[in-house]
Amino acid sequence: MTNVRPHPRPHPHPNRTAGRGWAGSLALCALLLVAASVAAWFVPNAASDEQAWRRATACTAQTPAAGRDDCLTTVPAVIASTDVNQPRQPSWLYFTDSRPLHRLEVSAEAAQDFQAGDHVELTVWRGQVMKVAGAGESWHEHITTARSLAVVAALLALAAGYPAAKVLGCLRARRLPDDEVLPSALPFAGALAGTALWLLPLCFLHPTDLLSSPTQITWAAAGSLLTLALLTGAWRATRIRTPEGAAAEGRPEEGGAGGTAEQPNRGEVFVSARFLEPTDFNPHGFGTHIALGDGAPAVTPGPGRFAAKRIPVERLTVRNVRRARGSDGDTVPRSWHVAELDDAGAPIGLAAAPADLTRIIRALGSTRA
Repeated sequence: MTNVRPHPRPHPHPNRTAGRGWAGSLALCALLLVAASVAAWFVPNAASDEQAWRRATACTAQTPAAGRDDCLTTVPAVIASTDVNQPRQPSWLYFTDSRPLHRLEVSAEAAQDFQAGDHVELTVWRGQVMKVAGAGESWHEHITTARSLAVVAALLALAAGYPAAKVLGCLRARRLPDDEVLPSALPFAGALAGTALWLLPLCFLHPTDLLSSPTQITWAAAGSLLTLALLTGAWRATRIRTPEGAAAEGRPEEGGAGGTAEQPNRGEVFVSARFLEPTDFNPHGFGTHIALGDGAPAVTPGPGRFAAKRIPVERLTVRNVRRARGSDGDTVPRSWHVAELDDAGAPIGLAAAPADLTRIIRALGSTRA
């Protein structure tokens, strides 16, 4: 029977392959780290300003002119008009005769609460209007707290870890062909998320004294051990497994019953696998599983014998086993391997998880023998 002519394989997104540029991820990582450093640098100043605002008292007649910036000055004013805009746009309060200033940027809610003709009092601190109070309405300037800045700095630093993981993946795969598919960096994202669970509360509660007490030191030490364990797991999960190494892992120990090799007389199993080209036994690429165990291996559209088509193992020859590449298409997961087969002179590919592929190849060989 004549084989169906293979269709060209679609190319996946270039970010999955080893040949993609890592300069963009490196630049993003550096940018996020710089932003995190800037936010962390402002934490002590924010803490100082926050404390000064909370401790500020009203200026008195005895307060010298040089010290009036650090006390609260109350100035009467009359609202001339308001300008209410969308929440993402600034809203304004305008004052009669532009006294003590022409206009003041406020929230949209505050601009709606105040009306033209309202008599208000402005509280000024360090040359800035911090509060507008009227008959039943008030508005307060937002104070950037040390807690919020510390949390932002930690979030930026954690966010920098993901592009750093991508750069690390590219460095680990530098000897691979340009179109070879890289392992996903998502395990490192999970490690970063786990780190955030202990780091963000610590930064929020102790923005300026992270390690100032035994409790905080213990907290940070335990969290660091958790992060180390998560990163170790991510490193192992994203390791690049060669076909030779995967075959060794999938080979059961001599005399043992474990492993992924085919166990005779143990019933039928359906292994997730995919032929990359349509053939007469896999028309239109319908197969998603391969049945092994009872009878001849067959291609099936799911974990069942419905619409199964026997694989003509007598005409298949394994030429090579390799890692997934970009030309294999988006249907091949990053962690799978591909067996390059010769189907009576026509090249076809068979993709599956490394241990499963080893199992399938052995089953095909034993059936042919």
